Amino acid sequence: MNLPLIKQFREPDTPFLSPATVGNFFGLQVQDLAAAAGVHRNTPISRPHAPRLQTYLRDLLRVLVVATELTGDSKRAAFLLRNEPLRAFGYQTADSLIQKGRADDVVAYLESFSSGAAG
Repeated sequence: MNLPLIKQFREPDTPFLSPATVGNFFGLQVQDLAAAAGVHRNTPISRPHAPRLQTYLRDLLRVLVVATELTGDSKRAAFLLRNEPLRAFGYQTADSLIQKGRADDVVAYLESFSSGAAG
């Protein structure tokens, strides 16, 4: 993983990702981040270390790293993850696929571009 990119999302003085920092980067309100992760709306604030929330954050950032490597710009990559419909996945966005637990499929799809395949 691209450590400099990932390090900016760390919850200070913990081994966890910061829901607030990730939410701010992606333009998500706390309740939207909670809904995307499939947790209670208060979980990002009251239990930011909750396993299900941390799994979603990790997967989202893992895909962000790959997309950033392709685009060269993390903000552009974040926009594409949230908004670009992917034809290969029935025009679902990468974020909607991540929410469904398909981050590995999205990573493989994105990596296929860097290896020269058509997806």
